[in-house]
This record gives sequence, C-alpha cells and structure tokens, in this order.
Amino acid sequence: MQTLKKLLPALAISFVAVCPLLGTENERPNILWITSEDNGPFLGCYGDPNAKTPNLDKLAEEGILYKNCFANAPVCAVARSSWIWGVPAVTTGTIHMRSKYSVPQHAFTTYPELFKQAGYYVTNNAKTDYNTNTIRLNKIWHMCGKRAHYKSRANGQPFFAIFNLTTSHESGIFPVNHKASLRVPAESIRIPAYQVATPEVIQDWRNYYNRMELMDSQVGQILKELKASGEAENTIIAYCSDHGGVTLRSKRFLHDTGTRVPLIVYFPEKWQHLAPEQPGSVSDRLVQFIDMPKTWLSLAGITPPASMPGYVFLGNQIEPGPESVFLFSGRFDESPDTSRAVTDGRWKYIRNYESDRPRFQMLRYPLRQIGQVSQYEVYKSGQANSKQAAQYEPQPAEELYDTEKDPDEVDNLVESDPQMLARMRQLLDEHIINSHDLGFMPETLMEEVNAKREQTIYDFGQSEENYPLKEVLEIATIASTGDPENLARFETGLTHPNETIRYWAAVGLRILGERAAPAKAAIEQAMLDDRASVRINAAISLGHIGERDQATTFLVEEARKAKGDVHSMWALDGLKLLDAPEAIDGIPEEELVGNGNYSKAVAEMLKAGGSTWRKPDAEL
Repeated sequence: MQTLKKLLPALAISFVAVCPLLGTENERPNILWITSEDNGPFLGCYGDPNAKTPNLDKLAEEGILYKNCFANAPVCAVARSSWIWGVPAVTTGTIHMRSKYSVPQHAFTTYPELFKQAGYYVTNNAKTDYNTNTIRLNKIWHMCGKRAHYKSRANGQPFFAIFNLTTSHESGIFPVNHKASLRVPAESIRIPAYQVATPEVIQDWRNYYNRMELMDSQVGQILKELKASGEAENTIIAYCSDHGGVTLRSKRFLHDTGTRVPLIVYFPEKWQHLAPEQPGSVSDRLVQFIDMPKTWLSLAGITPPASMPGYVFLGNQIEPGPESVFLFSGRFDESPDTSRAVTDGRWKYIRNYESDRPRFQMLRYPLRQIGQVSQYEVYKSGQANSKQAAQYEPQPAEELYDTEKDPDEVDNLVESDPQMLARMRQLLDEHIINSHDLGFMPETLMEEVNAKREQTIYDFGQSEENYPLKEVLEIATIASTGDPENLARFETGLTHPNETIRYWAAVGLRILGERAAPAKAAIEQAMLDDRASVRINAAISLGHIGERDQATTFLVEEARKAKGDVHSMWALDGLKLLDAPEAIDGIPEEELVGNGNYSKAVAEMLKAGGSTWRKPDAEL
C-alpha cells in the first residue's frame, strides 16, 4: 500500500484520463456489479455442501473464483465507505458505524463520478450507506434507488450498474422472517467451535441457507434480464458480498467469518482478453475491497486517481497483488472499540487495542437473533466451554491464527509462534502508518471537529500537532497489553498536551483495572480534563479501583451535559463497562441521551439489566 499522506496534496481531479487501448466509447465494456449483504462464501462453488446456489455456481464455472477476497471492514457502512472512494475508511475518517462525518472533496473523488465523466451511464440499485454526509447521490449517479437500471441509458452508451441484494442481511434470520419449511436438515448443519449448538442456533443456520438460496435466485433473475437486454456479450459481471456474516462472531468481527467474502468475476468472450485467467479458474490472489473501484475503472480504460491505494487485479493494467490485507474495526453500533488486523490469506493477526472489552458487547441489534440470545443464556448458566465462553469475556490483546489449519480461529498461537507473530506485528504497524489511520483519534473529538465544520476530520488529522500518529500508535499498543509495568508511562501520558495521547493513557489505566490504584491521584486529576474522552475513561478507571459510586455519579452527569450522541453514548458505555445499570434508575431517558440513536441504545440496554457479560460471581 502506498503512503497516502504523501500522495494526497496533488489529488484534485479536473478531468478523467481515458486510456486509448480500449478504443472508442462504444468499444468499452459494460460492468455489472452484483452485491449481496452479510454473507461469507456459503456457496456451492466454494465447497459448502449445504448451499443451493446454482446461478452463482454457474457464474463461477464460466468465470474466475477468488478464494482470498477480504472486506477491509466487517460491517456495511464502513465497508461501503471504503468502496465508494477506493480508500480505507480509516484514512478518510469514516471508520465508525453511521458516523456521517464529512470527507474532503479536494482530496478524494468517488469512482462513479469518474465513470460518469468518462461517458458511462452509472446506476445504483439501491443501497448507499456511505457513512458520510458529503456525497450527493444525484451528483455521483445518473440513477440511484429501487428503480435505478442501466436500461435508461442513451442508445449505445456503456454502463456501470450495481444491483444490491438485501436478502441475506442479518435481519433475514430474525424470528419474524423465519420460514416454516427449512430445506437443510438440522443434522447437516456444522456449528463452528466458538458457537453453542442450541436448537435456536441450528434453526438460525438453516434459515440462513434458505436466505442464501433466495439470494441466488435473485442473481439468476438479474442475469436473465441482462441476457434478454442483448448486452450480455458486452458485459463483465462481478459478484461479491459486502462483508461476512451473519451468526455470532461473524459480522462486526475481524475474523475470517466477518471479513472473508466470495468474489466471482465473469468475462464474456468479447472481453476475455481482459481476464487474468481462463474461465473456470480458481485464483489464490489476495483481493481487498479497496482494490475493486480501481480495478473497475481500469477495466473501462479510465486511469484511477492516485488517491486510490488499491491494486488493479483485472484487465490490461493489472498490478502485482498485495502481500497482505489491512482490516479494521471501530465503533460498530453502540459500543466503542478499536481493533486492527492483517492477513496474508492464511495467517491472521488481530490487535485489540481495548483489550478489557469482551468480544461480544451485548449490542441491541444482533440480539434480535434467537440463536445469539440462546448462546448467551448457555454462557450465563456456566455450561459453555472455553472456546464458546470466550465471546463474552475480555478479548486478548493479540490474536494469531493459522486459518488453513484452524478455520474457526479458536487456537490463538501468540505464545507458540514468535517468529510469525513478529512478522505480522510489523505488517500491521506498516499498514496503520501507511494508511494514516485516523481511527485512533477518540470519536468524541471526531464528533466535535465535524460539528464545528471548520475542517474535516481528515484535514484535522494531517497535522502532526493535532494527531502525532506514530506516538499515538506506540501508546495505544502499550495500553492494550495491560502490563502494570507501564503504570508510570500512563500517569505521565495523562498530562501530555495532545488529547489523543492523554486519551490512550487513560485507556491504558482503564485496562489495568484495580492494578491502576497507585495512580489514583492522577486519575482523579484527569477527571478534570477539558476533553470528554479523557474524563470519561479516567472515571471508568476510578470505578475499577474501588470508587464506584463516585465514578458512576460522574458518568451520569457526563451523559446529562453531553451535546452530541457520541459523547453521551461514551458516558453511558462507561456505566456498562462498570456493570452499573442501577446508576440510571429513575432518570428520564431524555436527560441521558444525545441527538442520535446510539446513546439511546446503550440506555435501553442498561435499563434492561446492564452489561452482565461476566461470568457469574466474577469480580470487577
């Protein structure tokens, strides 16, 4: 990956260069991109014996199937933000779910605009979810919505068209969508090692295969319509999902179940010379989401802008593939978190910078799945084994998996393969620096910068004074280890002039828990900080070292005075981390929540009983 920070000053685009190698406009291929939601490679062509997906299987037989394609983020809005600009969401500052932060148009251009400028007719049917307030849909698309279709173009005009299928979305297996007749027998379902094989979990899986079958039939209808239009022989077809899913520890997680996705690309005979391999091939090449926009542009003979750091994997301008793929997660729904990962297709390394948080943070939306609720009940009863219980307990600071030998990613090799661990650590740090990852900035600061509208988060983060990334990464990494030897470092960090450094120092103390007691005076002083990110995490630390009542009272008042949704959500999440739902008893909800839905979601979970993810009788 190129270093974006060095490239971006020269990225304003006033015209689109169209390569002459494809000839006139009428000689350029159409591109039809079919996407589905929330599914990993649960397809017959990927070897899943329970899948009934004849249309996608046939497409793979006649096209190229990619075994190692990864969504850079395991949730829709963040993944789609990375798609629309061809840039990692951590670079643009759109890492957090549905944050709607501004992205500077002087630095980034959406790929549909480039197609449009080059004479293509561009349509999107129908999902957007680009995680920003910057994009104007009627500017970047000719048509965008449920009626958007390539058939509305001018005669002879090449098209780029997206059809997004929602059938396989996680909501498809909520009880209201369960079907009475489930095709796959219960005894055929393979339950991953990290899940509990409750009847409800098995039912969710069976229903999911029904949804995948329905999704495949919708793909068939799109392909049938393309053939009827007379454009099939002139159209390159791509299919992939928007990230993995959809049962416990898939969507929203950096494991392969959340990030490894199916990708199939078909070339008609007329355009077969643009295919890197023969029809029916299976490719081991690493592909990531940020490669796709750059590749689609290249297929159309459009020179991709320098702002896109991905790798062209199809066509005449194909580039060598990456050695590894960068994966990232932040606040998904109503629970803050910071994790990063890197994979080379086989080895997966995850760094959880907030290692005191459990993997599963009791989010309101996925708990609408009866299977997820049933597994949690098994855990609460003490009947889950260690691999199943791990979802509800504090996540390790580091995870290392050999996904070839351990596809469920349950055997952490951090302690047993130091050489591979060192390699993957280095790769991850390089990705973070090269992408100028803005996701270590506390989101309360992002919210404030965005609200002022004086500059975007991206522009704010380019200043070394505002955001000294290397120094930030160093203290965030140290914080994640939970090593009490770093106590003095965190105390010193609480007085640093930069908010993000102070924030991670406070997080380091929070992760230490009761072992941070010797820093009590520094923690209490930090609760007077002028920045909410520092105050809130210092208060949580105070609660961990025995001053629970003082800490919870402070956090309630922090929520009450918050001006933004993120600010109030963070304060309420502090009560969740302290397992103190009683702190908001009798307080009207409108006094606690900000101007959005996520603080409301945390308040609702607290009123329903709080975090309660810990083992029975576990100590704080």
